[in-house]
Amino acid sequence: MKRKPLSLQKSAILLAAAFLAGSVGACGTENNSDTDTGLEISPITDDGDSAGAETENPQDTSQTGDAAENTGENSDTDVTSDVSDAEQQENPVSVTFEKSIDEVKSDDGTVIFTNSVQMPVVQIKGAEDIAEKINADLEAYYKTFSTDNNGTVDMAREDYAASLGEDGWDFLGYSTDVSVKVTRMDDAVISFQITLYDFTGGAHGNYGSGGRNYSAKTGELLSFDEIADDYEAFHATVLDYMVNLAETPAYKDKLFGPPSKDDLDSTLFGGDNWVFTRSGISFLAAPYSLGPYASGEIAFMLPYEKAYDLGLKEDYRYNGNFVDERYYIYKSDPETFEPVVDGTPDCYFDLDGDGTEEGLAFYGQVVDPETGESSYTFYIDGKDYGDVINDELQNINDNGYMESTYALYHADAPDGGVPAIAVLFTEFGEGEDRYPRSFIFGYTKEKGLYYMYWDEGFVTLPRQP
Repeated sequence: MKRKPLSLQKSAILLAAAFLAGSVGACGTENNSDTDTGLEISPITDDGDSAGAETENPQDTSQTGDAAENTGENSDTDVTSDVSDAEQQENPVSVTFEKSIDEVKSDDGTVIFTNSVQMPVVQIKGAEDIAEKINADLEAYYKTFSTDNNGTVDMAREDYAASLGEDGWDFLGYSTDVSVKVTRMDDAVISFQITLYDFTGGAHGNYGSGGRNYSAKTGELLSFDEIADDYEAFHATVLDYMVNLAETPAYKDKLFGPPSKDDLDSTLFGGDNWVFTRSGISFLAAPYSLGPYASGEIAFMLPYEKAYDLGLKEDYRYNGNFVDERYYIYKSDPETFEPVVDGTPDCYFDLDGDGTEEGLAFYGQVVDPETGESSYTFYIDGKDYGDVINDELQNINDNGYMESTYALYHADAPDGGVPAIAVLFTEFGEGEDRYPRSFIFGYTKEKGLYYMYWDEGFVTLPRQP
């Protein structure tokens, strides 16, 4: 049987239309098909993030606030940290998640389309009116994603009918999945990154993200042109910063090529694809917009320190625990396709809190072509500490793999604790048995990189020694 070719153009158009409609507060009819609704509870943490787990299978898992992926079939979490119930209760803001799943069937009973939608619901103790205002806006925005408003349904009906013809193909049910994670949540800002994945046949679907950023003090939806006193100057200088960022090694390998200033401007500033995070302001470029599908969604990050210099208003400053999530480096020789591991820094970070930034280069699993063995390579100021990582993570070879990102934490450590550490995220197992662990490493110039401990889940605020 034939298979229908990938409909990337159709999918990209639907993605753009969905987020464009949502950004102007589109409305529509309520979902009338059978719905499976679950509630995920989201306790607040000390550094302003939330964690949700489906009530029928709760897990003590967590993730970094900047674009971390869900890590298991029963895991719908954002972030947790090792804090007490008393500390959690100090923050009046919390979020739960409602999930609905709809199916559309053809006349012969075949499921041709599935619509899965996860929507956040905000609670603010003592400011219920503000929470209600935010939830009303989210509800209106989410109507864009209802089955009744989804153009993929009509596409599925047409393509399924065509697949039954003489020159038909094996039809795989089409689907849309809307997921959301909290990227920042404190007494100033509540931000959500909402990702739409659309599958219309072929090898893979397409996806992209939009942001919803709210003032926690007023409940107003924030637009990018109001977060600085002088928007024109802020926009121009932030754009210049992004042009320079695109030239750094961390981005050059992900992009099609050096993007023009106009391309960056229209892609990064032409919609609602920005969110406040715990690292800064993240501008999200969907696959194919600036780079190939293999590069994934590319996040252009404006660190808060730079944003403050350029004119970000005091109202939106972030005072919590800083986290910078990084992608591994994957470089290969264009002629031999052999991996290039030269230690050239892709970022700079003050790992030991002494006021001097170290140059970092963290490579993913580097496979030895002769033995087939894989290892990790982590350069700090030109010295490779990969042996430290590999010595501590021997069980990765048997139990799973390391995630495609790692995180750097610059914590305002309590009581003179560790001011800055590197955190390596690892995920083990497959299917329902998958569960994440965080491996915590510290660094000083005297000791170099050293292993501290590991914890279940994704740790956002490391334990202090």
